[in-house]
Amino acid sequence: MALADPMPAKDDTDPEDPAVVALADEVMGYLRAHPDAADTMEHIARWWILQQRIEAGLAATQKALDYLERQGALVKTVQGVYRLAKQRKR
Repeated sequence: MALADPMPAKDDTDPEDPAVVALADEVMGYLRAHPDAADTMEHIARWWILQQRIEAGLAATQKALDYLERQGALVKTVQGVYRLAKQRKR
């Protein structure tokens, strides 16, 4: 008869670790946007999390470009292409 292990295997991950909580939020964000999604851990890491980060990066990039355009550092063409603003000669 086998005896029960008095010390169950310990999960080394602190559930309150901010990185773990942030990643859990990203997983839930993906699932809220795609409620029928289901995948393996590897595909979740490679595709779901990557997609969430790309979308967040796009929003942050747009804000940064808008800021630079307001500062006069960039100009946006009618085609939506950003370039360095030409400096005015004095």
